[in-house]
Amino acid sequence: MKLKKADIILIVLLMILTFISIDLFLNRSHQEAIENISKYEPFQNLMTGLLITFWVCVIGNLLPIPTPYTWVVCYSSSPFLALHPLFPLLVGFIASVGCLVGEMGGYVIGRSAAEVVSEERTRDFKKMHELLVNHPKLTPFLIFLFGLTPLNDDLIIVPLGLMKYDFKKTLLFCWLGKFSLMLIFAYNLLNICNLIGGENWIISIISLYILIFLIYLFIRVDFLKIIFKE
Repeated sequence: MKLKKADIILIVLLMILTFISIDLFLNRSHQEAIENISKYEPFQNLMTGLLITFWVCVIGNLLPIPTPYTWVVCYSSSPFLALHPLFPLLVGFIASVGCLVGEMGGYVIGRSAAEVVSEERTRDFKKMHELLVNHPKLTPFLIFLFGLTPLNDDLIIVPLGLMKYDFKKTLLFCWLGKFSLMLIFAYNLLNICNLIGGENWIISIISLYILIFLIYLFIRVDFLKIIFKE
């Protein structure tokens, strides 16, 4: 059976993560390093933490696959969580702006390629494009939903660019989704930050394994095909 690109990426990531797991198991100092990231000097300074958070969120949302960029929101917010309720709000806001900047890169790519993009490339976004065109009233909710969840935002952002959907509406609803998501991590609601690492290296590794398989699932499974039952 011929391996697809997603299969190869999965194997490589699993090999890397397994190597890291073995290293952490054998080295207590490395365990402590992972478990105390939020206590490092850059994250103890609010302005430095905000700057790191912004750029990590930009890069994380520019990449074509889901990435665990939300970890930086936890590390930036946790040192200040008990000091004032507005500090996590600020972290969440800056993180959401970084996410938005990254996502708009996908929108611009889609919009600028509207006339020259190849038929083969647009085929990947065809179903979503049809859904957005046929159900315009649903579009704002879908933009918000993709921003709020770990779904691959490019699946909707690029088609929005291709169909030249209103930029301000895309900007607003994408930001609202991202802002809501970032606030969940900034305020550590339901102790969600404990699931992505920091306090226990074992939980961190398990979470990364789960994340890798989720990313693989989102890449390999055509959810739109399942929805449309085709």
